[in-house]
Amino acid sequence: MHEPEISPTLDLAARDRHLRLRTNMATPAERLAAMRALIERSWAVLQRNPEGVAHFRSRNYSARAVSILDGQTRHGT
Repeated sequence: MHEPEISPTLDLAARDRHLRLRTNMATPAERLAAMRALIERSWAVLQRNPEGVAHFRSRNYSARAVSILDGQTRHGT
């Protein structure tokens, strides 16, 4: 029996509508908790890769760097 092909775009659109609805129904506290969980999972993944951590820190510190060159403040140089 041949099953009809389902467009991946349609599946993604339905999924996105569902996720958007769930997000809109969540309380601010629930959204913050979800963001906190996402950050914790992301950090855990990053911690498993020492080279990735080094790159993250290098990029993060350079983005925060402030220097004064010719009397002008420059960020990330």
